[in-house]
Amino acid sequence: MRYPHEIVQAAHRRYQSRWRDWLDTPPAGPFSFALDQPDAATIARDQDEVRSWLLAWRAWVEFHPHLSLRQATRRVPFGTQDVYTHLDIPDVDSLAALDDGDAAHWRRAQDRFARLIEAGSGRSTLRPQLARIVELDDYEFPVLLRVNRWFRGNPRSGLTIRQVPVEGLHTKWLAKHRSLVAATLDLNNTDTDTNINADIEADGQDEVDPKMLDALGLRPLPSHIDVILADAADRRLVAGIRHLRAPIEEIAALPLSPSVVFIVENKESALPVPDRQGLVIVHSLGNFLDALGVLPWLPARILYWGDLDRAGLMLLSRARTHLPQLRSILMDEATFTRHGRLANIDPTGRVDAPEPNLTDEERRALDALTSNGSPLRLEQERIPWADVTAALEDEWSQP
Repeated sequence: MRYPHEIVQAAHRRYQSRWRDWLDTPPAGPFSFALDQPDAATIARDQDEVRSWLLAWRAWVEFHPHLSLRQATRRVPFGTQDVYTHLDIPDVDSLAALDDGDAAHWRRAQDRFARLIEAGSGRSTLRPQLARIVELDDYEFPVLLRVNRWFRGNPRSGLTIRQVPVEGLHTKWLAKHRSLVAATLDLNNTDTDTNINADIEADGQDEVDPKMLDALGLRPLPSHIDVILADAADRRLVAGIRHLRAPIEEIAALPLSPSVVFIVENKESALPVPDRQGLVIVHSLGNFLDALGVLPWLPARILYWGDLDRAGLMLLSRARTHLPQLRSILMDEATFTRHGRLANIDPTGRVDAPEPNLTDEERRALDALTSNGSPLRLEQERIPWADVTAALEDEWSQP
């Protein structure tokens, strides 16, 4: 015998598994739930329990008059007994109303689905994103509607994302919600060769794939990189400017032929590197490591110096996937041993694992950083500049 609370749980499970189907194709109803009514032997053996079960259902239905109980008569040794066989729920609204959370969810789902369909979104492309659409708060969902409306009216605007005149839209918002935007605009059916409706996993990521921008009719901002021309002969090519920041296409077009390129993670550590014949310094790339693959003047000799922490070693490994010949300096266990007193607790949360291309020394440095529980961070700026200079001089002396 199933009691009212068990049927409520069963109704909740059915709602959770079927609500997307019901939005797309509302069922005619009713929904019926079998109550596992007692047979004649049970009625005869457990009369008190059966009586309690019947009273529980009568009391419960009094508070839910829009629902109905079906009943049947069973012949027992002492006569007959009426028992309930099924609970019938007339429609989805009534089923969802049995749980306060389901009721609120259903109202919100119906409203948002209807508004998006009215705005032109396709049912099949919406379905995979319905759960996230319903979970959006009351600020985010109106932004999604405004974004949908604007891009439908301006499919090939040629603007940058910052120029789109939609209240609440910015690069980070689009990066975070790009799967929802793709679904509401039916971009899943475009012929782009990238999964533009994939979720953003990393918190704080604010980049939007260029193919996504193209599908929206937007143009990407030029990707800028920073270089330092440490060779006076190279500076004469650009009116004596030592520090350049320009779109990568312009940097790539410079008529450079350095003998060594020094990639430095942070600007503060790159600026003090002294002039040297044949030296070009590239700095502050962050995760924009694809730039390394489009600079035609990169020489065979490339050095890399970054923070001695989990993120720094991860970036080093990613840079090495583009430039297998790349060598690191001051990112080994010896450096950490010498300057570990200057390290502090690494405040970074989740950090992606490095690619499997770290050297043994680099791997030992990573192990040392994480060997005492809380991971440590030795920022490159904290290493005494005399030690940096000595490491560079040692590199310059190499054949």
